[in-house]
Amino acid sequence: MEILTFGMGGRQIECKRMLAEGLSGVDGRLILLPIPTTRDNKYISGTNTSLVDIACMLRRGDAVAGYSIPYELCLAAGGKGCHVYDGATDEDFLTANASLTAVGALGYILMNSKKGLSDMHVGVVGYGRIGMRLVRLLLQFGCRITVYTNRPDVVMELCENGISAEIVGEISDLSCLDLLVNTAPARQIDEADIPAGLRIIDLASGSIFTPSDRVIKLSSIPEAFYPITAGRLYAEAIMRNIREGKL
Repeated sequence: MEILTFGMGGRQIECKRMLAEGLSGVDGRLILLPIPTTRDNKYISGTNTSLVDIACMLRRGDAVAGYSIPYELCLAAGGKGCHVYDGATDEDFLTANASLTAVGALGYILMNSKKGLSDMHVGVVGYGRIGMRLVRLLLQFGCRITVYTNRPDVVMELCENGISAEIVGEISDLSCLDLLVNTAPARQIDEADIPAGLRIIDLASGSIFTPSDRVIKLSSIPEAFYPITAGRLYAEAIMRNIREGKL
C-alpha cells in the first residue's frame, strides 16, 4: 500500500514505519494524517498543507486516517468514494491512548515530587478515560485521592468503593491537596478558586488553565513522552480497521 504522510512527529514516523511493514502487499493508497488532524480547521497540524489541498488530492478508493477529522474533509472523502478512519471515534484506540497518558502523568509526578506518593494527597478533576486510569495507578502506589467531578453517579460509585469524591460545585477545601491534576476537557474548576500554592498538572487539550510556574501543561503525553508506543497504537488501530473492512 502506498502511504502518504502529512505531519512528521515521532508518532507519525513510527506509525508510517509499522504500516509500511504491516500493509506490505496490500493494494491501494492511504493518506495518513496526524493527531490531532488540525488545530485551526484550516491546515493539517504541523504543516503548511490545507484541508482543501488534501480534499483535492483524494482519489476514488483512497483510505484516509486521522483524528478529529473535520466534517468538510470527511464529506469530500465520502464524495470521492474514500474510506475514512477517525481515531477520535474509535473506543479501543481512545482507551489505549488514555492508558498511555495516565502512565505518563504518573511518571511525571514520580519524577517531580518532593514526597513519595504514599505521603501525597492528589486531587483528580474528571473521571473519564484518563482520570479513571490515573486514579487506579495512584491508588496502587498508596496515594490518597480525591476525585472532583460534575457527575453525582460517579461520586456515589467512588464513595461506595472507599475513594473520596466530591461534586465540583460543592468542593469543601482544596488546601489539603499536594497536587491537582486536571483530566477534564471542559472547565470544571476555576483557576481563581485554587489555592495559590497548589501545583496543577493539566492533561486536557485546550487552554483551561494558563501555563505558569505552578501550572504544568501536559496535554500531548503520548507524542511527547512515548512516540514509538503512541505510533504503534495508531498503526495497530488503522490496520485493525483495514482487516475488518472498515477502511
